[in-house]
Amino acid sequence: MALASAALLAAPAVSAAEGEQRTTGVEYSDLDLTSEAGRKELDRRIDEAAREVCGVDEIRVGTRLPSREARDCYRDAKRQLDRHVAQLVQQEARGG
Repeated sequence: MALASAALLAAPAVSAAEGEQRTTGVEYSDLDLTSEAGRKELDRRIDEAAREVCGVDEIRVGTRLPSREARDCYRDAKRQLDRHVAQLVQQEARGG
């Protein structure tokens, strides 16, 4: 599990700036992914990281709404990370 954790912390996402690729890490070694509380906390961390890397909460002149690019980036990053987390939860549930 430690090897998988180290290798899969960063999730690439295309940011709102066209063509720019950013990555961020999500720490989860302190969480028990077999528990609902651990999975909820990981989901919260993933959400926060995806919002940050995609610029969803950045203030733009004239609107409070995130750009379409930021929303698309966020959706894609969450989808990618959610798939990865599902694999990690399955591995941990099998003992390793």
